[in-house]
Amino acid sequence: MPAAAVDKRQRIMQIREVMTVLFLAVMGWKDWKKKEISLLLTGTYGIIGLAFSIYAERPLEDWLLPFGVSLMILAVSVLTDGEIGMGDGWIFLALGTMLHTEMYVRMACIGMLIAAVYAGVLLVICKKGRKTEIPLVPFLLFGYLGGLLL
Repeated sequence: MPAAAVDKRQRIMQIREVMTVLFLAVMGWKDWKKKEISLLLTGTYGIIGLAFSIYAERPLEDWLLPFGVSLMILAVSVLTDGEIGMGDGWIFLALGTMLHTEMYVRMACIGMLIAAVYAGVLLVICKKGRKTEIPLVPFLLFGYLGGLLL
């Protein structure tokens, strides 16, 4: 592959990483402080992710797992009357348009693990109840950053 093509791919990856960190940081802050997400920002990020993926000629099979996971989260949100926030499903869907499957799964697993540890601390040490709501998006940010370091 020519050096110019490699440089172009690296720049695209760097832009994608910075955009994802900024998106997750802003949405994580909103989720933590206000218990809400911005559908406008999520949709914009998802459309940009879609454009990046089309431009990079991302194969169709690389879209399937993120899309399926996102639909499951949205379905669980509907079936449980919001026990899992609908916004979390939209965030996962937007992230699925931007991230390759490997990074998507890595981010989700690390983020969910950190969220589970946090929930355990709230239950055991802080004596919070099982119904205590915790925001997911900040943990996805930590999962994404952790995934970048692995």
